Amino acid sequence: MEVSMNCAANSMKGRRGQYERTGNHKIDAFYENLSSAAEKSTSHAVGNALSITSIPFSDSLSYGMLAFHSDQSTDDDPIIKISCNYGGEQRYYDVHVNEVNPRKASAIEMFALCSYMDEKGMTNRGTFGSYSGLHAMASNASMCHSFIDLNDASNYNVKVDWVKMVKEMANEYLKVPETYAQALKANQLADELMKYMK
Repeated sequence: MEVSMNCAANSMKGRRGQYERTGNHKIDAFYENLSSAAEKSTSHAVGNALSITSIPFSDSLSYGMLAFHSDQSTDDDPIIKISCNYGGEQRYYDVHVNEVNPRKASAIEMFALCSYMDEKGMTNRGTFGSYSGLHAMASNASMCHSFIDLNDASNYNVKVDWVKMVKEMANEYLKVPETYAQALKANQLADELMKYMK
């Protein structure tokens, strides 16, 4: 079991809940492969949604995902409650933010982390949240064949180095005068993610 530099391995043993199987291989694989920072939620959402995104199910269908505060979140163990209706059934799980390492994280973990960092004022959330910008960079990187394809839902649980991707895209954006502003935003986001890791 992989654990980020921010958390001791013992805190995760026996904590993660199990998901009931639906009988649909695609849906079961998605939920059963949730990363180690996520667990089946036993908490309650607090307040309004912090952020929203979508997860592709097929070429023509996507499902929504929302991030909330969890009522079990503490200063020492901040938790983002994720609500997702992937496959048409609403399910909930908690992401323990301190266990997310941006250098080896899934897209779902990064959605939770960005939602948390936006709420705390650690990132420039812009109009749609910092995850939206991160997702756009990931899509561009995928077109350059240097990152996972987030149009494939099975990649949402794959752990990758998001900081490296953002820095590489900043360098790509710098090559074209019209994308100079995007390069600045990408470098800023990489710096913010690196600060979080310290």
